[in-house]
Amino acid sequence: MTLWSVASVLTLAFIFWLNAVMTASPYIVYLSGLKKQSERKNSLVALLLLLASLLYFFLKVGSFAAEGFAGMIDKTYMQFIWTGPVGLFIQLQIAVAIAWIVYSVVKLKRIKWVLYVVAIGLMGWSFLSIGHGSDAVWWGKLALLTHLLVAWVWFGSLNSLRKLATSVPLAKAKAIMERFGVHMSAAVPILLIAGLVMYRSATGRWMPELPLTSYDTVLLAKLVFVALILLVAALHKLKFVPQLNDNAAAKRLKNSITAEMVLAVTIFILASALSSAFSPG
Repeated sequence: MTLWSVASVLTLAFIFWLNAVMTASPYIVYLSGLKKQSERKNSLVALLLLLASLLYFFLKVGSFAAEGFAGMIDKTYMQFIWTGPVGLFIQLQIAVAIAWIVYSVVKLKRIKWVLYVVAIGLMGWSFLSIGHGSDAVWWGKLALLTHLLVAWVWFGSLNSLRKLATSVPLAKAKAIMERFGVHMSAAVPILLIAGLVMYRSATGRWMPELPLTSYDTVLLAKLVFVALILLVAALHKLKFVPQLNDNAAAKRLKNSITAEMVLAVTIFILASALSSAFSPG
């Protein structure tokens, strides 16, 4: 991978994360019993998404131009990228950012929910426009959308849960974490099955075969981190949350969620590499 590819993958992973934060935002309000979302936080996330999308565009232009930093503003390649699949992805992400800015300031709940559904739809459409998802059959596309939605809700909730572990009374924090554990216990099998169907759609196989391709190698690395994050999640559900009875236990849980976030970021980076830098073929 070139330096351009690495920078593009990291930027795409950041876009993944911002989409996850947006997707999980109403869920965290529901889970925690908060009366409203933070307008300032939502606006900041939308602004970061707008900037990250533009950065991803110029990185892709620079990668195709292969002329150093000057190539990032090459008009010929800018037009080429903007009218292609990557351009559609960027345009849709910019539309998500704009919808989320409006979402963050609107007061009427009905309009907010419409804007939320629109934003989620645009996010899903954007990731169907790049990588092997763009060529997938309908059931492969459905599996990708399901996989993304579950991952976004789970990983997008982590930072808020990390803060809630020590910012609310212990009894409330414990109740929130227990509800989250129940929800994710039901969602994780869906995540894994959708991932398996995605692989079948992309490669025509259910399992990797020797000799491994670069795509398979990165996928297996991703699965290692998925296994690790499932282990951490199990520790939360079976040990740390039941023991959440004092401030020391709350700090332990907070630190453990921080570790879970690091694993989630790594998974997003590997997922970004799979969707933009490696071919299933």
